[in-house]
Amino acid sequence: GAAEKLLIHLKVFEDVKQTDPSAKNSGKQPQIVGKPRYLCLTQKRNKIRLYKTKRNQNGAFTIGKTWSLDDIRQIEAIDVRRHLYLANPTAIPPSSSSNSSGMIPPVSPSTTSSPGVMGSPTTSSPSLTPSSSGYKQHHSENNDPQRRERERAREIRREREKREKQAQQEKEKLRKVAEMQEKMAEKASLMNVEELLADFNWKTSGNAAALEKRLLGELHALEAANVHAIIQSDERVRTVVDQIDAALGELDSMDSWLLLYSAELNSMGDDIREIESQNRGLQILAQNQHNLGRELDDLLNAITIPRSCLDSLKYDPMDTAENVDQIQRAAEKVQQVLKIKLGDGMQNMKAVQERMAVYNSHSNKFSARIFDFMKSQFDKQVNINQKAVSVRTPSSNSRKQQQTLVAMPHTVIEDNLIKYQGFSLWEKEMEPRMYSELQRYYAQTMAPLYESDTRELIDGVRPLYTTLRNRGLDELEYIFKPEESRPVRALAYGANLRSEDSRTHRYRQMLRGSVEGVIGGSSSSIDGDERAADDSFAQLMAQTTMLVTREQNFMCDLFQYSQGAPKSFLERGPVFAQIPNTNELCGRREKPRDIKMSKKILDWMEIIFETLEPSIVGLLEYGVKSDPTQAASMLASVEFQNDKWLGSDQEFMLRLCNSLMQRLTRMFERFVSDQLKIIEDTKVSTKKRRGILPFFRTFPLFAIRLEVAATNVEPDSQTRQTVNDAYEKIINAMMSSLDSIAKETDQTGDDKEQLNANIMYIENMHHFHHELRSNKLHVLEKWIKYAKSHYDTSLNAYIKVVIRRPLGKLLEFFEGVDNLMHTSTPEEVQFHMNYNKAQLRKVITMYPAKEIKKSLEQLYKRVDKHFSEEEGLLQVVWRGIQEEFIQQHEKMEHLILKCYPDTRLHLEFSIDDLLSMMSELARKVHL
Repeated sequence: GAAEKLLIHLKVFEDVKQTDPSAKNSGKQPQIVGKPRYLCLTQKRNKIRLYKTKRNQNGAFTIGKTWSLDDIRQIEAIDVRRHLYLANPTAIPPSSSSNSSGMIPPVSPSTTSSPGVMGSPTTSSPSLTPSSSGYKQHHSENNDPQRRERERAREIRREREKREKQAQQEKEKLRKVAEMQEKMAEKASLMNVEELLADFNWKTSGNAAALEKRLLGELHALEAANVHAIIQSDERVRTVVDQIDAALGELDSMDSWLLLYSAELNSMGDDIREIESQNRGLQILAQNQHNLGRELDDLLNAITIPRSCLDSLKYDPMDTAENVDQIQRAAEKVQQVLKIKLGDGMQNMKAVQERMAVYNSHSNKFSARIFDFMKSQFDKQVNINQKAVSVRTPSSNSRKQQQTLVAMPHTVIEDNLIKYQGFSLWEKEMEPRMYSELQRYYAQTMAPLYESDTRELIDGVRPLYTTLRNRGLDELEYIFKPEESRPVRALAYGANLRSEDSRTHRYRQMLRGSVEGVIGGSSSSIDGDERAADDSFAQLMAQTTMLVTREQNFMCDLFQYSQGAPKSFLERGPVFAQIPNTNELCGRREKPRDIKMSKKILDWMEIIFETLEPSIVGLLEYGVKSDPTQAASMLASVEFQNDKWLGSDQEFMLRLCNSLMQRLTRMFERFVSDQLKIIEDTKVSTKKRRGILPFFRTFPLFAIRLEVAATNVEPDSQTRQTVNDAYEKIINAMMSSLDSIAKETDQTGDDKEQLNANIMYIENMHHFHHELRSNKLHVLEKWIKYAKSHYDTSLNAYIKVVIRRPLGKLLEFFEGVDNLMHTSTPEEVQFHMNYNKAQLRKVITMYPAKEIKKSLEQLYKRVDKHFSEEEGLLQVVWRGIQEEFIQQHEKMEHLILKCYPDTRLHLEFSIDDLLSMMSELARKVHL
């Protein structure tokens, strides 16, 4: 049955003796000497037993005595001072294992009254109240209520700490007891079963198998003896045995019949199973035949193409959009069959492969028919267009008179070919080789047509450059030209000054966007031709860009290269009878992400427009030779188109514009370098009055011409940067040449040569500033301010020199007085030998009003010789001299009042006299 389970064990001693009786009186724990025994409480089913065992030398346990727990009524405590571990039988449930190792806490000697029944000990708690004598003494010493309260609080705190300490000790004891119990439980678990068997006088050899065999043998012998005893005890048993034997015979007979019936039933079952198997086979065969028929029907429906569709691919016309749509629907069915994927190995069926081979043959023939038909359509449409152009050619003269370039788009070709988009998609998917060959043939066929269109546009622009070229570079006033060494006076006062002013006026009108103010005659047509050449080239670039972009967009639509083009023939769009949206055909499109597609488009465009760039380059070179400044206007026109299509899919057009811009930039830079060389090589023969240098007269016209050429460019464009760089280089060269010529003039260092150098600076800087400011060339604002500053400095230096002739000694005297005041006080000046009162009176009398007037007349004549009235400098310089005279007059009067206050002397002419005399001189000259 069930195994016996150890609940708890307890170590006890028999024949106890004390080795040290005096230890009890001294309060020490006495040493115990006795036989150690173990009380083991076990449970088997619902019975609980108590065993007394002893521990052998080999570590095994031997049972000495056995008690039933129900028989135990009490346990006597021999020594009440020792801890005794009790086990209450009623506290241990028979079926619970959770409390099998629980122990009753040890009973302290101080809590045990007297020996008796262990189940009901009498306990008493130790008193925590202080002794009465101590308390009275403490009460007598503390009469103050507050002090008593403090003492009471201390006592309570001490008692609380004492109780906490005792509780902590109890917890520590309980922990140690629990540890000891755990150790004892571990030791009890090691108790050998052999000791229990030995207690029952069983002798074992240590072999468990032999012991088990022995026990089984004894058990069988005991059972056989019991049976034999029962049979021998009663005679009725034999009768029962005979009846049992008869029943067994009947059972054997029934068993044989059952075996017969079972064999028959098994035979019938086998027949039934065979019939059922055959029935299932017939059902599967019928189902398979049904499925096979259905699969064959589906296969035939899937791979069968109506004869009408195949005939449509071979014989139907392709002229109209309706015909093309009908043929494409038939081709769609063919492609669906050719692309069908058959499973379960049906793709390898011979019948299927033969049918697919037939359809492939029809597909190849249809592809070849499309290829030949579209090639013939390309040739046909190009021939029709060329005939229309030849009919339109005689009206080219009227087109020249309109001076407006218009490239006629190939609308007819586009409308007639756009319906074949689906065919090109078929070729792209079914015959890639024919598809590429078809594109190449289209590009080669269209190339002569666009070559003719480009030639026609260029021929419309070339006559304008021819007109400019017939004039010659010498007639272009805005270009720097080498000058023979000659007196500059002829330039300043020549008879052609008014004509130069009229040219400046004409170019100013051009800068404002109009040629109405140009003075009549042939010059009017010349200026109109310059602007017409600029506008014509801009129109040429615009029309060329239109042709290129429109052709690329149409080609992408025709051959399905667009960004949103269908990927297969089955996804094709509707058939268009003509271009659905011409504006979209000329519009901007996003750059494709497929690099290979972009490369193919670029290759076809290079074939179509193979002669476009060489033709335009030839026109550029011809135009720049006619007028080098045309490079700036051409660069602006090309850059405008480049910026317009930047970031789009027009890679061919962008490459063309970049190539033209680089070429034009080099042409313009060479032109600027030639102009710089001309400026640097300018020489003037005379060493005296220089006048306005040739390149200073040319530069305002040059700047106006370039601004007209770059009128509509952006501030950060390449054209503007190129023109500004040209301005910077040319102006620096002009200023450097002016400095060099002025230094050559002032080689001797005398006042006269220095005066001539100042005159040169004044005239050139005034002309430079006046022309650029009046023409509102704000791009040159930095150089306008530079010229104004240089002009003011040179004018002040000139005035200070020329006024010394009429006021020489007077100026020297007062300059000496002014210098003397830096080292002396004003009162000490009049005591100086050279600046005393007598010297002051003497120098004043030397310049009466009559003498001043005579000196002013000579000064005015001199200034009049220095400056050209046409430039407006005479009145400006004379006004500056007048202001300087007034300033010097005020300064001299101030020095007289400050240094000679008691002399009451004054200059013999007043400021009013100066103003009157100078105004009178100006009126006489004008009269």
